[in-house]
Amino acid sequence: MKKIFQIYLADLKRISTNVVAIVIIMGLCIIPALYAWFNIMSNWDPYGEEATSQMHIAVYSEDEGMSIGDLKLCMGDSVIKGLKENDAIGWIFTDSSKEALEYVYSGKCYAAFIVPKDFSADMLSFLSGEPVNPQIEYYENSKKNAIATKITSKVKTTVQQSVNSSMVSTITKIASKSGELIVGDGKSGDNLAGTVVDKLKDMDTTLSTYAGMLDTFAMLTDSADSLIGSTQSLLPSVQGLIDGGQSSVSGMQSSVLSGAQTAQTITQMVDISLSNINSQLNVLENSIQLLNASGVADADTADISVSVAGFDTVEQLAENTLSAIEGLKGVDSSQIEAVRKNIQSIKTQIKDLKSDTELTADKLKLLKESIKADVSSAKSAIDTLKNTFDHSVSPNLTGAVYDIEYALIETQSMLGSLDNSFPDIQKALDDYSTVLKSGNADIVNTRQYIQQIRDGLQNVISGFDNLSNDEQFNEIVKLLQTDPTLIAQFVTSPLSMEEQKIYEISTYGSAMAPFYTVLALWVGGLITVALVKTKVKDTDDIKSLGKVNSVHKFFGRYITFFVIGQLQTLVTVLGDLFFVGIQCRHPFLFWCASALTSFVFTLLMYSLTAALGNVGQAVAVVIMVIQVAGAGGTFPVEVLPQVYRALYKFMPFNYAMNALRECVGGMYRFDYCKDLAILLIFIAISLVIGLLLGRLFGKLNTAIEKSKKKSGLIL
Repeated sequence: MKKIFQIYLADLKRISTNVVAIVIIMGLCIIPALYAWFNIMSNWDPYGEEATSQMHIAVYSEDEGMSIGDLKLCMGDSVIKGLKENDAIGWIFTDSSKEALEYVYSGKCYAAFIVPKDFSADMLSFLSGEPVNPQIEYYENSKKNAIATKITSKVKTTVQQSVNSSMVSTITKIASKSGELIVGDGKSGDNLAGTVVDKLKDMDTTLSTYAGMLDTFAMLTDSADSLIGSTQSLLPSVQGLIDGGQSSVSGMQSSVLSGAQTAQTITQMVDISLSNINSQLNVLENSIQLLNASGVADADTADISVSVAGFDTVEQLAENTLSAIEGLKGVDSSQIEAVRKNIQSIKTQIKDLKSDTELTADKLKLLKESIKADVSSAKSAIDTLKNTFDHSVSPNLTGAVYDIEYALIETQSMLGSLDNSFPDIQKALDDYSTVLKSGNADIVNTRQYIQQIRDGLQNVISGFDNLSNDEQFNEIVKLLQTDPTLIAQFVTSPLSMEEQKIYEISTYGSAMAPFYTVLALWVGGLITVALVKTKVKDTDDIKSLGKVNSVHKFFGRYITFFVIGQLQTLVTVLGDLFFVGIQCRHPFLFWCASALTSFVFTLLMYSLTAALGNVGQAVAVVIMVIQVAGAGGTFPVEVLPQVYRALYKFMPFNYAMNALRECVGGMYRFDYCKDLAILLIFIAISLVIGLLLGRLFGKLNTAIEKSKKKSGLIL
């Protein structure tokens, strides 16, 4: 043991007296720490909103939208609106789909979303019974960065969920309107349930009327036979009445023809009067508009005065015309009153215009505008009245006269046809008596059938009344009236998860600190064995120690590697904790685990190099590469290929990282101690490699060294 420390002290003395050696050792202590620090900081929060918002994704919507009744829908606009409210990505909203694609191809954007023009139509195609799955075109530049595509793919899922939510929200809005239709708004009473009940009650009232009519028909048929007998006895007298009636009808026809001509004349006079009133109003309006503040017109003043004074004539003509047609069938009294009201308003303002001796320009302007508005309203009301008279009253007058004339002609024809046909009438009355007797039974049966229908309607009405008081029905109605947004949120995400983080780590960088710290310690050991010789030469200071065997040399030189490794560990750990500021729940244990890890790594690489020389260094590099890829430092071991899952348990990285993770996130039982205990196994493996394989490959290493020197190129 003494000789081992003496060898170490001799190495320490040589280092302390050599400036270059001191600088190299200082570099060996700092470089691994820098490797860990910069990697941890570069991965501090790559998935946070502040970082991902710097990634650009192009967006463009071609959606043309669609209409459902009065509801205008454009789901593409909803997508754009939702993305504008999302700050997780740096969205670029382009002016065309071509521009969006150009951004992706050029690498300015990692991906692009393009909403097609028929997106809304496809979204709501289920309403037509032929649903089509709506699609958003997604373009992704996989060449630019491998991890970026994973982030943008997550964004793609987010957009899909947002669109689904918008669709469900739209559907629930329609459902909500359906709910309002069923139950109404509680004020207007305009609801489906109430309307159905009202219609059923109206139907019941109608059937009741029919039933009363059938009862009346039954009573009539009962007395019809006696009436027919009485009619037969009156037939001779009727013959005389027919002869006299024919003469009377002929005289009435002449009077009706004269009345038809009179009706046409009245219609023409009313049309002329209404048109004349409108013309006079036009003259009045033009005259008023030509007045200025001094009362002097741009046109002839005398003509204007006459036109203004002539309004009394217009008023009288209007009143006479309105009185003449007032009360006629088809004339709307409200239209007549509208004309009178406007005429009266014009009259009042003309009086104001004439009586005002101090008329200013502003006041004249207001009066002119007011009179113009009233004249326009009066003309519009007269046009409406004239249109009503021409299309409703006039046809009614003329039609009534012609109806009377037609009826008289039909009467005369009928009387003529009845003449000398009473034997046939007698026979018809006999046959009708027989028909009435057989029809009476059908009327009774129909009356009973109508009563059955009424009984069924009463049951349905009673069912609706009971339904309105049903608790489950009211709950459904209440759901339909609920805020559509709330329903959409529930349907799209019916399951709400309350996140409870176990061993929470605040940042991604802190979570990656165990991996990069362990990797830095391995790199530190690898650089050390590359720069510091593992073989102890028999120099004078070593010979002075007496007999020194290979074991003394092995451990004596390793102490230097151990000290350098521990200095690397101390600098790296202190930088992690205080410079980078990683989360660490157990700082002291973090350093202890790192120190043991450095001890294991330096001993393993020292042993490989001591036993195999440059081949050992190459083996150390290969081991590092395998561990970086398959020790579960970046990706979970479960997602790695089978070969890595098989080697995972034999990698020292695995146990070193797990021990540091316990310190960063929190301890679970004795996992920390178990991981460190397994690391100790690699110490034994290292000693076997360094002490046993070194002897077996000693001659081979010597031959390799001689061959390297002969090449003149390889160190």
